Amino acid sequence: MPTSSFDTFFACTIILAAALIATGFVTSTMETRIDNTKNINEQSYLQAIADNIVTSPGTPGNWGTSGQLPTDFGLAASPSTITYALDADKITRLNSLNNDSISYFDLENAAKLNNLALGITVSQIMDINLEPAANYASGNVVYFTFAVSTSIDSEPVSASLNSYVVANDYLFNITSSTSNVGSGYDTVQIPTAATGNAMVIVFARASFDDRITSYAIYNLADSAQETVTNSNFLTLSPLNHELNFITNSSDLTIQNSYVFSYAYQQPLAYTSGATQCAIPNLVDKSPLIIVACGSNGGEYFQQWVSYPQVPLKAGSDFSGSQQNVFSYTVTINGVLYKLEVSLGGPAS
Repeated sequence: MPTSSFDTFFACTIILAAALIATGFVTSTMETRIDNTKNINEQSYLQAIADNIVTSPGTPGNWGTSGQLPTDFGLAASPSTITYALDADKITRLNSLNNDSISYFDLENAAKLNNLALGITVSQIMDINLEPAANYASGNVVYFTFAVSTSIDSEPVSASLNSYVVANDYLFNITSSTSNVGSGYDTVQIPTAATGNAMVIVFARASFDDRITSYAIYNLADSAQETVTNSNFLTLSPLNHELNFITNSSDLTIQNSYVFSYAYQQPLAYTSGATQCAIPNLVDKSPLIIVACGSNGGEYFQQWVSYPQVPLKAGSDFSGSQQNVFSYTVTINGVLYKLEVSLGGPAS
């Protein structure tokens, strides 16, 4: 082959190879862009669904208090002039421990998500940890000291503390605080005869924002901090500022009941033998803790419940499936909470 022909053939080969490489690169780039656009569109679509759940009151707008099942799902308070203000009773009905909770089937139907899975979690903004530090007896009284730590997203924060002790007809209250490194101490006093059944309730309010108010419960009978109450024979179910008593025991008697917030405490107007009583509307930026004291078959008990009934986790657990999480800081009765809406598929 002449030298000029070989050079021409070699040059054409190089040009063809370069064209093929360029075509492959363009194709790969386009596919990547298409995939990215698809992902962006999917995220935008799911974000819009999550936003609607948080900002819409649903239908009917009062489905939280009416006891009805929603035909359209939304958690916003109605009416409300505050963005991300949620209805306490709609949130409470997501808790499976509530007597009027809605099932995942009803939740999916009302949300109209077809084959998308839905999960909702609600938690307190500030965490409180209680650790027994010391105790000693003096006369007929035992003094218990707790190391208290307060944090937000694992970072320590300072907070003012308001603590209560409940043991049937015995009540005790003390105030204290945690430092800038989120640590402090609480010492409470309890009659010796009541120490086996006493409950310690600690409210903490962040020093920089009074809307960040959390609670923690320590059960001295079990020597443990509790996140949910033990309800083997009595369930306390709050809704629409009424407390319902559900029991499976004929030997149960309620002797005293109280409601606590960060700044207030008062007995409930309970009538012996009644199955419900009113929950007063305390003007305080605080979750409410309701405690019922009594006996079951001659054995003393104390049960508690929070209102709104938070923390909670409702809906799908997304086991083995894709999960897209959208986080919000929301307001419930003037208190800030963290809410996460998870969407993915398929529904389970």
